[in-house]
Amino acid sequence: MDPPENNIPSSHDEETQEHRETLSQSHQEDGENEAVPLIESCTQAEAGPKVIKENAVRVAFLPPAEEADLPVSESLVQGDASYSADDNSSYNDDEADIDQDIDDALDEGYMGMECTLERGFSLNEAAIARDLRYERYDEVAVKYEKSHSFSKYQPSLKHFIPVRKSSAERDEMPIDSTGLYGFVSYSWITSLMWKAYKKGLKEEDVPICSKYDMCDYNTDRFEAMWNEEVKRKGKDGASLQRVVWRFLRTRLIVALTFFMITLIMGFVGPTIFMRFLITWLSTDEPVTTGIIWTVGLIFSEFIRIIIFGVVWSISYRTGVRLRAACLGLVYKKLMRMSSLGNKSIGEVINLFANDAQRIYDFVVLGPLIIGGPVVAIGGVIYILWLLGPWALFGMLTFLLFYPFQYGISRLTGYLRRRTVTVTDERVRMMNELLTCVKLIKMYAWEKSFASSITEIRKRERHLLEKSAYVQSISLAMAPTVPVIAAIVTFLAHIGAGYNLTAAQAHSLLMICNSVIRNGISYLLYIFLIVEGRCSIKRIQSILLMDELEPYLKTPQDPDTAVVLDQATLAWDAVSSFKKKKNKKRRNKKDGITPADQLMPKVVDLKHIDVLFDLCLSIKKGELIAVCGGVGAGKSSFISALLGHMRLQSGQVYLQGTCAYVGQQAWIMNASFRENILMGEAFDAKRYYRVIYACNLTQDVGAMPAGDFTEIGERGINLSGGQKQRLSLARALYANRDIYLLDDPLSAVDAHVGSHIFQWVIKGALRNKTTVFVTHQLQYLPLCDRVVYLREGNIAELGTHSSLVEDNKEYAGLYRTHMETVENKEKESSKTEETDAGGRQRQDSVISGGSSINGYQKNSPEKSPVKEVKKKPEDGQLITEEKLEKGDIPLSTYNWYIKAAGGYIISTLVILTFAANVGSTAFSSWWLSMWLSAGSGNTEVVVGNGTVISDNIADNPDLFMYQTVYGCLILVILGTSLIRGFAFMKTTLKASSSMHDQVFVKVFRSPMSFFDTTPSGRIINIFSRDMDEVDVRVPMTMETFLQNIWLITSSLVFVCLVFPHFLPFLVVLAILFLFIRSIFRIGIRDFKRMENVSRSPMYSHVSTTVNGLATINAYGKQEMFTKKFMVLFDENTCVFFLFNCAMRWLAIRLDLLALLVMSITAILSLILRGSVEASFAGLALAYAAQLSGIFQYTVRLSTETEARFTSVQRISNYTKCLASEAPAIIESKRPDSNWPKYGRISYRNVQLKYRPDTPLVLKGITFDIDSLEKIGVVGRTGSGKSSLGVALFRLVELAGGSVRIDGVDISVLGLEDLRSRLSIIPQDPVLFIGTVRYNLDPFEKYTDEAVWSALEQTYMKEKIANLPLKLNAPVIENGENFSVGERQLMCMARALLRNNKILFLDEATAAIDTETDSKIQRTLQEAFKACTMITIAHRLNTVMACSRILVLDDGKVVEFDTPRNLMANSHSAFAKMVEAAESSLLL
Repeated sequence: MDPPENNIPSSHDEETQEHRETLSQSHQEDGENEAVPLIESCTQAEAGPKVIKENAVRVAFLPPAEEADLPVSESLVQGDASYSADDNSSYNDDEADIDQDIDDALDEGYMGMECTLERGFSLNEAAIARDLRYERYDEVAVKYEKSHSFSKYQPSLKHFIPVRKSSAERDEMPIDSTGLYGFVSYSWITSLMWKAYKKGLKEEDVPICSKYDMCDYNTDRFEAMWNEEVKRKGKDGASLQRVVWRFLRTRLIVALTFFMITLIMGFVGPTIFMRFLITWLSTDEPVTTGIIWTVGLIFSEFIRIIIFGVVWSISYRTGVRLRAACLGLVYKKLMRMSSLGNKSIGEVINLFANDAQRIYDFVVLGPLIIGGPVVAIGGVIYILWLLGPWALFGMLTFLLFYPFQYGISRLTGYLRRRTVTVTDERVRMMNELLTCVKLIKMYAWEKSFASSITEIRKRERHLLEKSAYVQSISLAMAPTVPVIAAIVTFLAHIGAGYNLTAAQAHSLLMICNSVIRNGISYLLYIFLIVEGRCSIKRIQSILLMDELEPYLKTPQDPDTAVVLDQATLAWDAVSSFKKKKNKKRRNKKDGITPADQLMPKVVDLKHIDVLFDLCLSIKKGELIAVCGGVGAGKSSFISALLGHMRLQSGQVYLQGTCAYVGQQAWIMNASFRENILMGEAFDAKRYYRVIYACNLTQDVGAMPAGDFTEIGERGINLSGGQKQRLSLARALYANRDIYLLDDPLSAVDAHVGSHIFQWVIKGALRNKTTVFVTHQLQYLPLCDRVVYLREGNIAELGTHSSLVEDNKEYAGLYRTHMETVENKEKESSKTEETDAGGRQRQDSVISGGSSINGYQKNSPEKSPVKEVKKKPEDGQLITEEKLEKGDIPLSTYNWYIKAAGGYIISTLVILTFAANVGSTAFSSWWLSMWLSAGSGNTEVVVGNGTVISDNIADNPDLFMYQTVYGCLILVILGTSLIRGFAFMKTTLKASSSMHDQVFVKVFRSPMSFFDTTPSGRIINIFSRDMDEVDVRVPMTMETFLQNIWLITSSLVFVCLVFPHFLPFLVVLAILFLFIRSIFRIGIRDFKRMENVSRSPMYSHVSTTVNGLATINAYGKQEMFTKKFMVLFDENTCVFFLFNCAMRWLAIRLDLLALLVMSITAILSLILRGSVEASFAGLALAYAAQLSGIFQYTVRLSTETEARFTSVQRISNYTKCLASEAPAIIESKRPDSNWPKYGRISYRNVQLKYRPDTPLVLKGITFDIDSLEKIGVVGRTGSGKSSLGVALFRLVELAGGSVRIDGVDISVLGLEDLRSRLSIIPQDPVLFIGTVRYNLDPFEKYTDEAVWSALEQTYMKEKIANLPLKLNAPVIENGENFSVGERQLMCMARALLRNNKILFLDEATAAIDTETDSKIQRTLQEAFKACTMITIAHRLNTVMACSRILVLDDGKVVEFDTPRNLMANSHSAFAKMVEAAESSLLL
């Protein structure tokens, strides 16, 4: 996009301005003598105080916008900076001049803008505070050292000291210095919970991560164990599961030991104390006996609660440590790779998003399944002792549940694995969509991508439904199986003629309802183990991926920099696709759907040789040019020297450090300065030399905050030229020995390219070894030697003159090029864009540059729209993610209910829970009625007399009691199945509806949203938040609803038996609600902070994967790993605090629930005789059940609310995002053949990219006739590409109108407009899928038409030679094609569309000259009947245009035929052509 105009910040004072003017004059006087010095000449000694020390205060220098670059631009425009091979002395002579200029500027301080700490990009206090916080991690961190002594357990054992005095700093995690009391009660988090209630939590309130839980520490430990495993077992035999066991076994064994104690205490309460207490109620034993049993019951439960707190404390920390270790190791693995191989970015991000949680659950909850078998064995033994062998029938029901649960878990695991694969595909697709969203909008391909996403989501939902239903049945059976087991046991026992007492029945009921039910609920965690193992296998698959074996050796000759000795090198390439999943659908339907084409899964890699038998030796300081056609292997040649390929045979030698400039610049989401420094110390003198050399001074000056301006992801707010020059500046500042430049001039015009070649390649790098890939043949005579590549072979090698004399292929290519230039010059149609600041594709919000001197006189009047003043804080592009405060609004719940089907459906689903729980509760009540009825006063004969029987088997209504009791089994099972199905359907309907709504809303958002929102934040919504809504929210909510009804039934029973309990219940309820209302705020705030902390981590991972080649080339792996560790630690910290806050609440609620049981026991003690033992036992059993379930339910309500923060985030996106205009407006649809003529009219067009940014088009007016070919030129920021932005309505106009064939385009639907236009962008975009899908996603054209388009773009032979031809795979970002080949395919895409209007945005930048000339002929022939607007930097691309449009500062400067413009020697265009002559004919 185009930049805002260049306003100098008003804060600069008059004295500073006077100095600028003085300096400008001195620059103008010395302009002809200026030259860029050698970068390495700025030694550490020279730099002296200019080198910024750690934590020192620095001045954030801002180069002046107008004058700083004046000598550079003037000398170049006048042709005085041209460089000859013998002119080295000019650089040496004038080195002192430019040094003096920079020193004067720095000393005077006119570049000063603001004073900040030496901590990178810091435009606001929040950023500075965050940087300070990140630095604390370095201060607190401890390094892992392997130890076999017992002392390694010392930090953990200190937690068992009863009370410890805290020695931790205020911002350190308090748990590290807490004693036994704090460790068990979580009192160390109380202050944070209270602060959250009083003021709400902010980022600075949260302590930093514990040093023992940090990612770096645990990754190092885990990595050492993994390396030992691989060394011992080999890669094929290595098992990450074994390493995980070694990593956590000590803590796991200790936690399980304590867990066993809680199980024992859980058994002791009901089996001993409660049974004897109920027995005591029906006897005449003294009160003291009852008191003993009551105290014993309460005390055993108290011990269980406390020790359970210890279990969670240990497990939580174990979980966060393994989570950090696994993902830290994955990231470090990525750092050692040059590409992802057969993994996609989406798959990697999904691993960080969802597998992290599954690993944590695997450690924290998975081991609890041991409770199931222990409880089963204990329960069987006790019941056998209590009731005899007939009880085994009931136990058989319970034991049969184990294989059933195991089968359920296996099925869940299988479905989960399939679901994860589909989720990976969806996240990968979303990541690709976000990367290419601009092109998708311009091509009006939203429907194609939306249908693909919908197709994947449909498959994902289908699998989620199966998984959720299976899981729901499992969850519903957990509380019902113990009840069914009890029913069967009692029926068998009584049916055999045995008696059943209240003590026996309710003791057994409590065992079933509390202990065994908990044991069964632990069995539900089997699926967590299955999921955890699945995640560990996914991680292992990444850890076992082949790393590139280092093959670079050091040459023996100290004067040699690079040697290639018969080297054959290969790339990893896609070899096959898996398409089994859609086989049935494909058989039914001819052809393959777009979604099918897009979604095939890469399953295998093979090596494809691309460079063959290379022999080359490069001396130190030599400049080697590499040229060749599209796909000849030029970029691979650079990669071979970086060590990023696979050496098949031969040797590669390289001596020294490397700097790399890629063909497509990789830009970080950081400040402009940080992108150049890339972790290096800031040396002001060296830094500004680089800025001068790369012609960036005016660009920096035009930015809102100078070089502190934040650059968006992928350089979204920079133009193509700025990105390339920034990448070059990064390389130059790095000061390396060998410079590998992969076509760095493709994104700049000939004049700026000449400037860079002279000032950088032949100037600053004159004593460096430079390998220079280029399509610009005019520079080859000035290189020491030329390498001409053809099909991966060195076809010709030598000096330019010798190769020309040889008169082979190279000579012919060069002569053709020069003849073309000379012929075109004679035609006087030279229209090359040659502005002093640099050619660029303006897709930016903020870009460099201001007006060129001499261009203003012909400018139109200023726009009437008020301009926006620039402020220092304007440099912040990316908006901070909003951290929500307060309660989850009712509107969020309302939205979720409506998405689920509405209030009636939701009420019916809730009633199914009531029916299910009510049937189990009724069975217990029926049993108590039966026990209370006893024998029904039936008399039995004993000896010679009759007595009233005390055996309920003698009751005359026995059959009725048995029938009703037995039928309840069917009712319980039936309601369980209905409940599971109904709940699954409604919750997944809700999540799918929410996904569809947020997807449409995001996709329909204007480009400004994507410019200011990091992709990681959006991916967070579609990965982790959707996972929460799909899986976590339903699971939590289902358990919560179930427990609500269980609590209701329990309290109803207790109150019916003991009406005196009601006053206590009211007090307890108030106490419960008070605690919950206060401390749910802290839990909710922690969850929100955890949600927000994930986005920067995902963005960092995505940025890293995209920039692996650059990061590895500069050796910055440690810097990026360190940043990842800190971002992960920030997430770990709030994630750990969220879980601890939940447990803090749980243990307090557990103790309050203990009061319920205590009061019930005391009431039964006091009211002995007035309440029947059978009903007193029922009340006690349900009160005991409340002890665990009450706190769990209150905690679940808080957790449900916390998890609803994900629903709220999705809801906010759905409701708050602005939308583009409608895709189709039925009442305004154009004719089917519109545009018929292709006439375009701009009338007083004003355009700004966002409301708070300046105008980039300022009232421009011009007309383009039918079939005209218009060339657009102008300097950086002049508004060239903004013409296209206005034409395609990527941004709505601030004023004026654009008409096509007389139709105002602002009234049309966007799809109707964009589908009738074509664009060929500068940055070639290919999607994952097939070649055919990339050319024709809607399958509108025949294969013959597709082949014809490929033939016209000279790609037919390439595609025809691929094994699958049109169905050949295209991997992520089109990495299996060269950049030039990608551009040709984009051109074929436009040829297929064959629209009446074509916009070419420098579309041939990465294509060699010969192919470019052919393409130009193709365009002239194929689009003869089209109106074409061409932005280009190659002379022969626009010189044959009908008219030339010269833009400057968003205004039309000139618009006439090339001949008329050239006739006026004072015209801006004539001056540009004059400058171009010296650039093109060196």
